[in-house]
Amino acid sequence: MDKLELGSRIEKWRTEKGWNQKEFAKKLRVSLLTVQNWEDGLSAPTQTRYQQIAKVLGISLTEMGLADELDPQYLGDRIRFARLLRGYSIEKFAYEFGFTIQTVKGWENRSLELTEISMTRIVKALELPHSYFHLNTSNPFQMLQQERVA
Repeated sequence: MDKLELGSRIEKWRTEKGWNQKEFAKKLRVSLLTVQNWEDGLSAPTQTRYQQIAKVLGISLTEMGLADELDPQYLGDRIRFARLLRGYSIEKFAYEFGFTIQTVKGWENRSLELTEISMTRIVKALELPHSYFHLNTSNPFQMLQQERVA
């Protein structure tokens, strides 16, 4: 999804809540200019901000399009979705759970294999069910989103 499309969606969701841009910006603790730029398609929120926006709007991350460019057949994409769902930047995730930033980036850009030991640490760190990493899980993003709502 491009910035303009995402901006239009954010504006639609915001107006459905009955909020003006200033009220929405205050709820997100961002500047009015930031919201204006998102809605005008001049910029897009960082992926780590998606969770906060979704929570404020009362929508899911998948509705926001977070998983649109991720392929559930790749473990790195599954790590990225779970990390973002939990609100971690790459840096914060690496620091808090003892991985290097380069390692996390390697998993997420599919240039580094995920070891069983690392997978176990990620499952524990992100509070994931082990089945999240089974490649036969049909829609892990939806499974994880539903688990967080329940």
